[in-house]
Amino acid sequence: MMVFPSVRITTPVVWLEAPEWLTPEEASYLSGYDLDTIHWLIQDGAVDTKQDGDTWLIEKESLLEFREALLDVLRWSRG
Repeated sequence: MMVFPSVRITTPVVWLEAPEWLTPEEASYLSGYDLDTIHWLIQDGAVDTKQDGDTWLIEKESLLEFREALLDVLRWSRG
């Protein structure tokens, strides 16, 4: 499990050092999305997940791909 610093700094190095499978809290920290959004991404199937007991885990790579695709849409919509 990741240890969260008191200040959110998500650099490429932080992404690289993060585990392959993230808890919702870790995914929220890395992506900057709130927990409600992370839970929506899980329920909607927007990210790859697996269940570990009662906890859903999010594949880090699929979360990164989702963020990049969203940024592409935002750039495209602004012309």
